[in-house]
Amino acid sequence: MIRRYGPALVIVVLIALVLATGVWRRIDLHELERHHAQLRAFVRANPALGLASYFGVYTLIASACVPGPGLLAIAGGYLFGLPAGGAVGLAASTASSMIIYAAVRGAFAEVVARRSGPRLRVLEAELRSDAFGYLLSLKLLPIAPFPLANIAAGLAGVRPTALLLASLIGGAPLSFIFAALGASLSRAIDAGAPIDPGLLQRPGVIWPLACLTLLSVVAFAWRLRRRSLLEPRA
Repeated sequence: MIRRYGPALVIVVLIALVLATGVWRRIDLHELERHHAQLRAFVRANPALGLASYFGVYTLIASACVPGPGLLAIAGGYLFGLPAGGAVGLAASTASSMIIYAAVRGAFAEVVARRSGPRLRVLEAELRSDAFGYLLSLKLLPIAPFPLANIAAGLAGVRPTALLLASLIGGAPLSFIFAALGASLSRAIDAGAPIDPGLLQRPGVIWPLACLTLLSVVAFAWRLRRRSLLEPRA
Protein backbone atom coordinates (compact mmCIF):
# COMPACT_ATOMS: atom_id res chain seq x y z
CA MET A 1 0.00 0.00 0.00
CA ILE A 2 2.74 2.47 0.99
CA ARG A 3 4.83 1.48 -2.01
CA ARG A 4 1.90 1.98 -4.36
CA TYR A 5 0.44 5.21 -3.00
CA GLY A 6 3.52 6.68 -1.28
CA PRO A 7 4.80 8.74 -4.26
CA ALA A 8 1.31 10.15 -4.91
CA LEU A 9 0.98 11.10 -1.24
CA VAL A 10 4.37 12.83 -1.39
CA ILE A 11 3.21 14.92 -4.36
CA VAL A 12 -0.04 15.85 -2.60
CA VAL A 13 1.96 17.01 0.42
CA LEU A 14 4.36 18.95 -1.81
CA ILE A 15 1.49 20.69 -3.60
CA ALA A 16 -0.07 21.62 -0.25
CA LEU A 17 3.25 22.99 1.06
CA VAL A 18 3.99 24.97 -2.10
CA LEU A 19 0.51 26.47 -2.23
CA ALA A 20 0.41 27.20 1.51
CA THR A 21 3.79 28.95 1.56
CA GLY A 22 3.28 30.70 -1.78
CA VAL A 23 6.94 30.03 -2.63
CA TRP A 24 6.20 29.50 -6.32
CA ARG A 25 4.87 33.05 -6.61
CA ARG A 26 8.26 34.39 -5.53
CA ILE A 27 10.12 32.64 -8.33
CA ASP A 28 10.68 35.48 -10.79
CA LEU A 29 13.55 37.43 -12.28
CA HIS A 30 12.83 40.54 -10.23
CA GLU A 31 13.28 38.54 -7.02
CA LEU A 32 16.67 37.38 -8.30
CA GLU A 33 17.60 40.97 -9.13
CA ARG A 34 16.41 42.21 -5.74
CA HIS A 35 18.53 39.67 -3.84
CA HIS A 36 21.36 39.48 -6.36
CA ALA A 37 24.23 40.40 -4.04
CA GLN A 38 23.08 38.18 -1.15
CA LEU A 39 22.47 35.14 -3.37
CA ARG A 40 25.80 35.43 -5.16
CA ALA A 41 27.64 35.89 -1.86
CA PHE A 42 25.96 32.84 -0.35
CA VAL A 43 26.77 30.67 -3.38
CA ARG A 44 30.42 31.78 -3.40
CA ALA A 45 30.77 31.05 0.33
CA ASN A 46 28.82 27.77 0.28
CA PRO A 47 29.01 26.23 -3.21
CA ALA A 48 28.06 22.68 -2.22
CA LEU A 49 25.21 23.78 0.06
CA GLY A 50 24.01 26.20 -2.60
CA LEU A 51 23.87 23.47 -5.26
CA ALA A 52 22.14 21.05 -2.87
CA SER A 53 19.58 23.68 -1.83
CA TYR A 54 18.88 24.61 -5.44
CA PHE A 55 18.48 20.95 -6.40
CA GLY A 56 16.02 20.40 -3.53
CA VAL A 57 13.89 23.47 -4.28
CA TYR A 58 13.82 22.74 -8.03
CA THR A 59 12.82 19.11 -7.44
CA LEU A 60 10.13 20.12 -4.94
CA ILE A 61 8.57 22.78 -7.19
CA ALA A 62 8.69 20.65 -10.34
CA SER A 63 7.30 17.57 -8.55
CA ALA A 64 4.40 19.65 -7.24
CA CYS A 65 3.39 20.38 -10.86
CA VAL A 66 3.04 24.13 -10.28
CA PRO A 67 4.43 26.92 -12.50
CA GLY A 68 8.10 27.65 -12.05
CA PRO A 69 10.46 24.99 -13.55
CA GLY A 70 11.43 27.23 -16.48
CA LEU A 71 12.41 30.13 -14.25
CA LEU A 72 14.17 27.75 -11.88
CA ALA A 73 16.23 26.45 -14.80
CA ILE A 74 17.20 30.05 -15.59
CA ALA A 75 18.03 30.60 -11.91
CA GLY A 76 20.50 27.71 -12.03
CA GLY A 77 22.62 29.47 -14.64
CA TYR A 78 22.10 32.79 -12.87
CA LEU A 79 23.50 31.43 -9.59
CA PHE A 80 26.09 28.84 -10.68
CA GLY A 81 27.01 29.66 -14.28
CA LEU A 82 26.40 27.68 -17.44
CA PRO A 83 28.04 24.26 -16.87
CA ALA A 84 27.12 23.72 -13.22
CA GLY A 85 23.71 25.40 -13.44
CA GLY A 86 22.71 23.40 -16.50
CA ALA A 87 23.90 20.11 -14.99
CA VAL A 88 22.16 20.48 -11.63
CA GLY A 89 19.02 21.80 -13.32
CA LEU A 90 18.95 18.74 -15.59
CA ALA A 91 19.45 16.44 -12.58
CA ALA A 92 16.59 18.10 -10.67
CA SER A 93 14.18 18.05 -13.61
CA THR A 94 14.97 14.37 -14.23
CA ALA A 95 14.46 13.50 -10.55
CA SER A 96 11.09 15.26 -10.48
CA SER A 97 10.08 13.50 -13.70
CA MET A 98 10.68 10.13 -12.08
CA ILE A 99 8.77 11.16 -8.93
CA ILE A 100 5.73 12.21 -10.98
CA TYR A 101 5.94 9.02 -13.05
CA ALA A 102 6.09 6.83 -9.93
CA ALA A 103 3.13 8.66 -8.37
CA VAL A 104 0.93 8.35 -11.45
CA ARG A 105 2.00 4.77 -12.16
CA GLY A 106 1.35 3.60 -8.61
CA ALA A 107 -1.88 5.39 -7.78
CA PHE A 108 -3.78 5.91 -11.02
CA ALA A 109 -2.59 3.65 -13.84
CA GLU A 110 -4.87 0.69 -13.10
CA VAL A 111 -7.99 2.84 -12.62
CA VAL A 112 -7.30 4.80 -15.80
CA ALA A 113 -6.62 1.60 -17.73
CA ARG A 114 -10.04 0.24 -16.78
CA ARG A 115 -11.87 3.45 -17.67
CA SER A 116 -9.76 4.78 -20.53
CA GLY A 117 -11.48 6.22 -23.56
CA PRO A 118 -10.46 6.02 -27.23
CA ARG A 119 -8.03 8.97 -27.08
CA LEU A 120 -6.13 7.59 -24.11
CA ARG A 121 -5.99 4.15 -25.72
CA VAL A 122 -4.44 5.71 -28.83
CA LEU A 123 -1.88 7.49 -26.64
CA GLU A 124 -1.10 4.27 -24.79
CA ALA A 125 -0.66 2.39 -28.06
CA GLU A 126 1.70 5.04 -29.42
CA LEU A 127 3.72 5.06 -26.21
CA ARG A 128 4.01 1.29 -26.14
CA SER A 129 5.08 1.13 -29.79
CA ASP A 130 7.83 3.73 -29.40
CA ALA A 131 7.93 4.97 -25.81
CA PHE A 132 11.40 6.51 -25.95
CA GLY A 133 10.82 8.40 -29.21
CA TYR A 134 7.45 9.73 -28.12
CA LEU A 135 8.69 10.88 -24.72
CA LEU A 136 11.84 12.38 -26.23
CA SER A 137 9.77 14.45 -28.66
CA LEU A 138 7.72 15.83 -25.75
CA LYS A 139 10.80 16.57 -23.67
CA LEU A 140 12.43 18.47 -26.51
CA LEU A 141 9.43 20.77 -27.01
CA PRO A 142 9.91 23.89 -24.84
CA ILE A 143 6.21 24.72 -25.14
CA ALA A 144 5.07 21.34 -23.77
CA PRO A 145 3.92 21.47 -20.11
CA PHE A 146 6.63 19.97 -17.91
CA PRO A 147 4.52 17.19 -16.27
CA LEU A 148 2.86 16.05 -19.53
CA ALA A 149 5.38 13.43 -20.64
CA ASN A 150 5.82 12.12 -17.09
CA ILE A 151 2.07 11.70 -16.53
CA ALA A 152 1.63 10.06 -19.93
CA ALA A 153 4.45 7.63 -19.21
CA GLY A 154 2.94 6.70 -15.85
CA LEU A 155 -0.56 6.17 -17.24
CA ALA A 156 0.70 4.06 -20.13
CA GLY A 157 2.99 2.02 -17.91
CA VAL A 158 6.14 2.48 -20.00
CA ARG A 159 9.44 1.26 -18.64
CA PRO A 160 11.07 3.73 -16.24
CA THR A 161 14.35 3.47 -18.14
CA ALA A 162 12.64 4.89 -21.25
CA LEU A 163 11.46 7.94 -19.32
CA LEU A 164 14.81 8.33 -17.55
CA LEU A 165 16.77 8.35 -20.82
CA ALA A 166 14.24 10.63 -22.54
CA SER A 167 14.40 13.04 -19.60
CA LEU A 168 18.20 13.15 -19.62
CA ILE A 169 18.66 13.39 -23.39
CA GLY A 170 15.59 15.48 -24.19
CA GLY A 171 15.93 17.73 -21.16
CA ALA A 172 19.62 18.52 -21.67
CA PRO A 173 19.28 21.10 -24.50
CA LEU A 174 16.58 23.04 -22.69
CA SER A 175 18.37 22.90 -19.32
CA PHE A 176 21.62 24.25 -20.72
CA ILE A 177 19.93 26.89 -22.90
CA PHE A 178 18.03 28.18 -19.87
CA ALA A 179 21.22 28.06 -17.80
CA ALA A 180 23.04 30.08 -20.49
CA LEU A 181 20.24 32.64 -20.37
CA GLY A 182 20.49 32.84 -16.58
CA ALA A 183 24.27 33.23 -16.69
CA SER A 184 23.92 36.06 -19.23
CA LEU A 185 21.32 37.80 -17.06
CA SER A 186 23.59 37.53 -14.03
CA ARG A 187 26.51 39.11 -15.93
CA ALA A 188 24.22 41.89 -17.16
CA ILE A 189 23.07 42.70 -13.62
CA ASP A 190 26.70 42.62 -12.44
CA ALA A 191 27.33 45.28 -15.08
CA GLY A 192 24.50 47.40 -13.69
CA ALA A 193 21.81 46.62 -16.29
CA PRO A 194 18.23 46.48 -14.91
CA ILE A 195 15.82 43.69 -15.80
CA ASP A 196 13.63 45.38 -18.39
CA PRO A 197 12.73 44.85 -22.09
CA GLY A 198 16.00 46.50 -23.13
CA LEU A 199 17.89 43.58 -21.57
CA LEU A 200 16.64 41.34 -24.39
CA GLN A 201 18.76 43.33 -26.85
CA ARG A 202 22.06 42.39 -25.21
CA PRO A 203 24.09 39.85 -27.26
CA GLY A 204 24.58 37.54 -24.29
CA VAL A 205 20.81 37.29 -23.85
CA ILE A 206 19.86 37.17 -27.52
CA TRP A 207 21.76 34.00 -28.41
CA PRO A 208 20.17 31.74 -25.74
CA LEU A 209 16.75 33.04 -26.81
CA ALA A 210 17.64 32.33 -30.45
CA CYS A 211 18.71 28.79 -29.49
CA LEU A 212 15.43 28.33 -27.61
CA THR A 213 13.47 29.39 -30.70
CA LEU A 214 15.53 27.09 -32.92
CA LEU A 215 15.01 24.18 -30.53
CA SER A 216 11.24 24.77 -30.64
CA VAL A 217 11.18 24.72 -34.44
CA VAL A 218 13.45 21.67 -34.77
CA ALA A 219 11.61 19.68 -32.10
CA PHE A 220 8.21 20.48 -33.61
CA ALA A 221 9.40 19.57 -37.12
CA TRP A 222 10.92 16.33 -35.86
CA ARG A 223 7.72 15.46 -34.02
CA LEU A 224 5.66 15.99 -37.19
CA ARG A 225 8.15 13.95 -39.22
CA ARG A 226 8.13 11.15 -36.68
CA ARG A 227 4.32 11.07 -36.67
CA SER A 228 4.21 10.85 -40.48
CA LEU A 229 6.67 7.94 -40.44
CA LEU A 230 4.66 6.05 -37.82
CA GLU A 231 1.31 6.51 -39.55
CA PRO A 232 0.22 3.43 -41.51
CA ARG A 233 0.43 3.88 -45.26
CA ALA A 234 -2.64 3.24 -47.36
